[in-house]
Amino acid sequence: MSFVTTTVKDTVVSDGANGGLVTVKAIFDNDTADNLILNGDALSGFANGAKLHLTRAWWALTQGTAAANTGDLIVKFIGASDNVVAIQLAGTGHYDGTAGKVLGSAVNTTVTSADINGQTRGTSGYCILEFRKDETFTA
Repeated sequence: MSFVTTTVKDTVVSDGANGGLVTVKAIFDNDTADNLILNGDALSGFANGAKLHLTRAWWALTQGTAAANTGDLIVKFIGASDNVVAIQLAGTGHYDGTAGKVLGSAVNTTVTSADINGQTRGTSGYCILEFRKDETFTA
């Protein structure tokens, strides 16, 4: 069982209307855990209370052999008291963002406000997630 994540892109915010982009890649190998996919306070221009909005996603996930395995990935925005599900992924697919961005709606004004978690249950495969920074991030 293992989990590895890499931040592929972290661009700065050019102005309040044009937030920077963040792209992260996560690879799972028969993983069953709640994993930190993205540590928001490590991003360029982070400020407490900053949020990320999910704009696009690509994934290929498979199920393990144990009875309780589902092979899915639940991506969550980290809240101060409650996390908010952004999207649940299974199988192979992509979200191209044409239906709009998934707003980071978790209530959080702390250093964990832009953190992204991924919950797996016997999941192998990968996901690539693209986020847009909100206006709280600085240039």
